[in-house]
Amino acid sequence: MKKSGDAIVMGVPITNAEKVLWPDAGDRKPVTKIELAQFYEAVGSWMIRHLKGRPCSIIRAPDGIGGEHFFQRHAMAGTSKLLAMTKVAGIEKPFLQIDRVEGLAAIAQVAGLELHPWNCQPGNPEVPGRLVFDLDPAPDVDFAAVVEGAQEVRERLEAVGLVSFCKTTGGKGLHVVTPLSQLKNGAPRWADAKTFARDLCVQMSADTPSRYLAKMTKKARAGRIYLDYLRNDRMATAVAPLSPRARDGAPVSMPLNWTQLRPKIDPKRFTIRTVPGLIAKSSAWQDYCDAERPLAPAIKRLSKASAA
Repeated sequence: MKKSGDAIVMGVPITNAEKVLWPDAGDRKPVTKIELAQFYEAVGSWMIRHLKGRPCSIIRAPDGIGGEHFFQRHAMAGTSKLLAMTKVAGIEKPFLQIDRVEGLAAIAQVAGLELHPWNCQPGNPEVPGRLVFDLDPAPDVDFAAVVEGAQEVRERLEAVGLVSFCKTTGGKGLHVVTPLSQLKNGAPRWADAKTFARDLCVQMSADTPSRYLAKMTKKARAGRIYLDYLRNDRMATAVAPLSPRARDGAPVSMPLNWTQLRPKIDPKRFTIRTVPGLIAKSSAWQDYCDAERPLAPAIKRLSKASAA
């Protein structure tokens, strides 16, 4: 029986639906648990393409962003049957996986505020499916400089034959994402993916050391952008496109067209309240699957360029 204060979204009961998860979404209005579920329903058909077939970690905050946060990778008692489980070699417990849009409502029911999938090929955790370059600016770096950095990463990837996409992170940074395909005579290895990403970031930081660095050194961060390539490893994750963030303002990691990525863009405008309407009218990432490219030729081209 449905209790007072409960609701149904995508066939999933949402209990304690009016529980406040974010005190404000940039509009001085709180965001409730039912609104999180409705957000997932609104963007679910777009989002599921980047979640399906990949192990996915969840950041949960049952008492909202002001309460305790915890990171969940595996099933727990009471885990919804709408969520899939996937085995990973060498790990005893299966990992959570979101393969159905309705599973997003089950995530909302347990106050899953952030989704962090692996970057593997769907259905194959052992094979890289995309590269993620995380541009993480120091607090004193203007967002316009981050935009310029993302555009440079795009240009460097294009120079070695890879196609890239961009999204906000829900903070001051940006992600540049490159979908990978598998060659018939062999799939890329995680070690190859990580080495390639590292080499590209090291080259970029070496060319302009006053603006970028490829090592996480707090003392050296001031005024620069950290080019984080560590998302490109077997069990590493990156926040999913359209995932909310457990941060003030209820921000969302928003996929963008490169033409939208301008120096004056404000990442704070992409929130749980604004994103459903924006993504419904957006053509961002529509050609993502068509942009898959093999990594091996890109590795060779990058190696030749660095040796020249």
